Amino acid sequence: MSGSFSKEDELVSDVVACQLVIKQILDVIDVIAPVEVREKMATQLRSIDFAGHPSADPVTLRAVQKAVALIELKFTRQNDAH
Repeated sequence: MSGSFSKEDELVSDVVACQLVIKQILDVIDVIAPVEVREKMATQLRSIDFAGHPSADPVTLRAVQKAVALIELKFTRQNDAH
């Protein structure tokens, strides 16, 4: 890779990288984790106390909400298909 990225380009690149990592993690979880583990993951994310947490900002809160939705959507859809 050559050239330098603008701050916006770096942010977009970081978001895409995170999305790819999340997809990989979800694929692995789908193979190895029973339903109870998946439910526990979503519950743990939901239980984060954003009032007292150092990363208590709207962007992080939205990211956690999206992560919970992804976990629940992916596995609910797959469980319905079986």
